[in-house]
Amino acid sequence: MLLVQLLVALVSAFRYDGMEINARQAKSEADALHNAIKEKAFSHEEVLRIVSTRSKTQLMATFNSYRHDHAISLSKNLQTRESGDHYIEAPHTTIKCINDSNKYFEKVLRNAIKRLGIDDGLTRVIVTRAEKDLKDIKELYYQRNSVPL
Repeated sequence: MLLVQLLVALVSAFRYDGMEINARQAKSEADALHNAIKEKAFSHEEVLRIVSTRSKTQLMATFNSYRHDHAISLSKNLQTRESGDHYIEAPHTTIKCINDSNKYFEKVLRNAIKRLGIDDGLTRVIVTRAEKDLKDIKELYYQRNSVPL
C-alpha cells in the first residue's frame, strides 16, 4: 500500500521547480523525517507530502539539514533499517534517486550485469534513460567499475 501511495504522490503532486531554499522549512522537515524513522512511521502522510511536493533543491537542503542535525545521512539511516522491508525500501529508493539519479541507475545496471542473463532492471534503465542521461550513467559506470558498459 505504501508503494502505491508513494508512486501516486510522486507522479500526481505539484512540485515547485525553483531554486529557492527555505532553511527553516528544511530543518523542520528534516526533524519530521527523523521522527518518522524513529517511530517507524514510513507511511506517514507527512513523509509522503515532503518527498512528493518539495523541489529537488529544497529536498537537498532538507537532506543536508538531516545529515547535519542527526550525524547520519537520511539515506544511510534508512539503509541500516531496510533489511528487505518494502515499507522502508520504497522511500529509501526514492531518496537515493532524488540525491543522485545517475548513481542510482548505475547501481541498478551494475547489479543487473553481475547476475547472469537479462534482468528487468537492466532493460528498464536502458529503455527509460536512453534519450535522457544514459551517456552520463555509462561514464559513471566506467568510473566506478573500470569496465566500459
